[in-house]
Amino acid sequence: MNKILVIAVHPDDETLGCGGTLLKHKANGDEIHWLIATDIKESEGYDIPAIKQRNKEIKKVENLYGFTSVNKLDLSTTKVDAYSMSVLVSKISSVIDRIKPDTIYLPFKGDVHSDHKYIFDAAYSCTKVFR
Repeated sequence: MNKILVIAVHPDDETLGCGGTLLKHKANGDEIHWLIATDIKESEGYDIPAIKQRNKEIKKVENLYGFTSVNKLDLSTTKVDAYSMSVLVSKISSVIDRIKPDTIYLPFKGDVHSDHKYIFDAAYSCTKVFR
């Protein structure tokens, strides 16, 4: 059994990026773990019904995949570039250190969305041998 970690910058990135692969891992008896980097917040203009709906959808996806764990970094969506790289690395490293995955699926480095670029860089940095 392998431990798999998928890093989704926004919920739905796990499905769009590698949903079929995650299902294959699950069918093979692997543990699959989900890290969601961003969250929507009332303080940033999102209303309570939208936040509740999003959380309900996340829970539904969690159950459909049968994730072993769901880990949330609660970063501000569309504002990941406001965080220092050291903060991003620290947050992602703590999840990686706890799960100890054999395989990590990362967002696409060349994505035009800046949130994806920053999370890729931070997560990739976490995979260095000395970490």
